[in-house]
Amino acid sequence: MAAFARPLSQDDEDTLVAIDQSFSQILGLEPFLTRSSLHFYVRTGHSFVAMRMGQPTGFVLAQAVWNGNRPVVYVNRLAVADLSDTESREALLEATIKSAYDAAVYDLWVQHPQQDAQGVNSLAAKSFNEKEIRIFERILGSRGHQVSGFRGQGSENPTKT
Repeated sequence: MAAFARPLSQDDEDTLVAIDQSFSQILGLEPFLTRSSLHFYVRTGHSFVAMRMGQPTGFVLAQAVWNGNRPVVYVNRLAVADLSDTESREALLEATIKSAYDAAVYDLWVQHPQQDAQGVNSLAAKSFNEKEIRIFERILGSRGHQVSGFRGQGSENPTKT
């Protein structure tokens, strides 16, 4: 049976959190999905769950943002339970593209880990082009010290010299 995408629901929480944790662990990322983030993304109109045979197989979390020049749909997480599941990824991307187009938002930006080669291939298959930019991250406070890979040399008080 083919994968299809449907809008997110609060009822998806347990399954999608498990998918996000597995996806994050495999790729060395910090998990993204929480009860509060799910509640937010349910309302955006640009976030979806991939389904196959009645079971969630992945999700996309996206939101439209006015960047000062034009609206942009930002995809903050595109995750699948099985990294080789191209069909679910493409169903999620198609749903996001359609929702953006229907809302008259013509710019889509996807934040996606480079180490997920099959995800990068799915994006290219849907005519997404890689931009030559980097995202730099600094996490302040106690959470910054807990995130794996934290190399911070900053202090708890960023204004202190």
